[in-house]
Amino acid sequence: MKKAFTAGLLSAFIAPGSGHFYLKHKRTALVFFALAVISLVLLLSQIYQVAQVIALDIQNGILPLDIGVISAEITQQTQTTIANASELLYGFILCWLVALLDSVRLGLKQDKQDALRAKNAA
Repeated sequence: MKKAFTAGLLSAFIAPGSGHFYLKHKRTALVFFALAVISLVLLLSQIYQVAQVIALDIQNGILPLDIGVISAEITQQTQTTIANASELLYGFILCWLVALLDSVRLGLKQDKQDALRAKNAA
């Protein structure tokens, strides 16, 4: 299997930076992985804060123990959170796509170098 294809699959399906790690570009792999983890942690912390607010409202009696009311509050809070966190989500997706494309680019470059070495050795 070609390195470009393998690196692309790793970056697409495992984690941003895993294709770079496979190609032995460990610093770049670490940067992409760190960016993805940071954006995910920030996104999940916002979601966790919304869950905490809703749980406290239920616990303090502000929200009644009615599934319809709780569901409506979750929907409203989620829509507000998604509107506020869309930059983080877009940043995560952009990081993943850039890591995928860059790992394929580096893999193609290494594949060409390997082909030249094989040609020169023959």
